[in-house]
Amino acid sequence: MKKIILLILIVHTGIISFGQGVQFAETDLEGALVQAQEQNKYVFIDFYTNWCAPCKMMDKQVFPQQNVGEYFNSKFISLKINAEKEGIELAKKYGIKAYPTFVVLDKSGDLKHMFAGGILDGDKFIGKVENTFDPQKAFGSLKRRIEGGEKSIALQANYLQALMNTHTENPEPQVESFYNSLSKEEKISDQTLFIYEFFAPFGSEKAKFFEENRAQFRQISNTQKVDSILRSKYENYLGTITKGYSQDVTIDEIQQTEKHVYSLGIKELKSLPVMVAGAKVQLTQEGKEQFLKTVDQTIPSLTDNEKDIMLYQIIPGLKKLLSESDTQYLLTLVSNEDVKGYIERSIN
Repeated sequence: MKKIILLILIVHTGIISFGQGVQFAETDLEGALVQAQEQNKYVFIDFYTNWCAPCKMMDKQVFPQQNVGEYFNSKFISLKINAEKEGIELAKKYGIKAYPTFVVLDKSGDLKHMFAGGILDGDKFIGKVENTFDPQKAFGSLKRRIEGGEKSIALQANYLQALMNTHTENPEPQVESFYNSLSKEEKISDQTLFIYEFFAPFGSEKAKFFEENRAQFRQISNTQKVDSILRSKYENYLGTITKGYSQDVTIDEIQQTEKHVYSLGIKELKSLPVMVAGAKVQLTQEGKEQFLKTVDQTIPSLTDNEKDIMLYQIIPGLKKLLSESDTQYLLTLVSNEDVKGYIERSIN
């Protein structure tokens, strides 16, 4: 595994300082808890490993930000703990399996909140950490209530979503049990949207139920959110075809799928037209020029992230049909350099 050069750390008066950013205490958890009690703060722990690329990106791009530092330094005693060195036992205690994982403890050492995954937008990262203080989102608080026997639908839904974000275990068995305990009316709820988004693969009974009851979901929830869930199912399905993973699909079936998608009343189709066109090109091995026109027509309606996800699928999937100039042009449309690097490696 390639070595990545770390930022130079400036050690001063017991802290590691990233400019005006987050000040990480040079102590162990016991020492951090003492400081938290003395200063009436919480303890924030960044569990990392030496090989974790997102961990390094957080160190370089997020923790040094002044607004991030101001937020953390006023509320937390912050620690960085290597989960494969001095933090082996602590990582086991919290069931950590993904990196980076962020853990928040109160000054008594009780778990308040935790979640996994780097977030390179400083404000969004602060928002995730701020969930510590929301009893409807803080994992530790929700877990204690569940273990205490509370079973309201809202609590179970909130807990399962918080559990998902920890990446400590596969939540699917618990989600399935929760879903099966609901009546039809209870399944059509803003609180169950996460199930249809993350646990209802294309063609599954849950996905069909969501689609059949889309009008009711749109009434009780955010229409854009409902449309986004519907759209993503078909984008992923058509993406597997564009990438050549589905060999038993016919062009007639793609055309029927296209008609069906347009009948769902999705207001913003986003990358769906491109994914339909890509699937057709993959199956027929023709129509490349029209496909590229569809890409150009679609790009202005997409966010950078949506655009990169689309290009991440179509460039490697259609690499045998695209000319060198086609490929280079499409690569210029990719916004994120890491995504571009992955695409380039996958086609070379």
